[in-house]
Amino acid sequence: MESFLRIMRIAGVNFPVAASFIQISNEFDAIKIQKRLDALEDPISYLHQDLPALSHVIYLALVENDSSMLILRADVYKKYSRAFAILDSKGLIEKFNELGSLYPVEIKVSDPCFILYLCTRFEETKKMDLLLALVENCEVGKWLNGYEIQKEVQLPIVFIRAVFDVYQAKGFGICSRESNSCAYLAGI
Repeated sequence: MESFLRIMRIAGVNFPVAASFIQISNEFDAIKIQKRLDALEDPISYLHQDLPALSHVIYLALVENDSSMLILRADVYKKYSRAFAILDSKGLIEKFNELGSLYPVEIKVSDPCFILYLCTRFEETKKMDLLLALVENCEVGKWLNGYEIQKEVQLPIVFIRAVFDVYQAKGFGICSRESNSCAYLAGI
């Protein structure tokens, strides 16, 4: 097919019939390019057709529970089983199963970048911008308290903790690992 289209492109100037083949070829090329751009722009949703809807369900559960540990109804697992499997295989979530149960009893959204992806997709941009500015502009050696920041930016603590985790992973600071805390010590 590629060689046929190559010949049509050459002949297109001299033969009117070839012009329609060239236009079709250009439209196919544009569609391919758009799909590649969409995959770059939203790499998660592109993995499976159900992931955009499941992402919204997970986001709502994160907001409602304000925790990365989620318990979802069996019908949600049944409806999105393949999308859950993809998220699990990519290390974005962890499924906790119980012997004899068809569906996980609990999932943990384990990747902080995935949590931030969900926040970016479904939260107000100004809230995320404010949160990132607070962390980015924090003086070296200063502790940030996630619960105080939560009052200011009006975001669930799960999103604030994810930002802290990402900054720690980059080597920019250290997260407190005390239970029931959400604090970040700015480094570099």
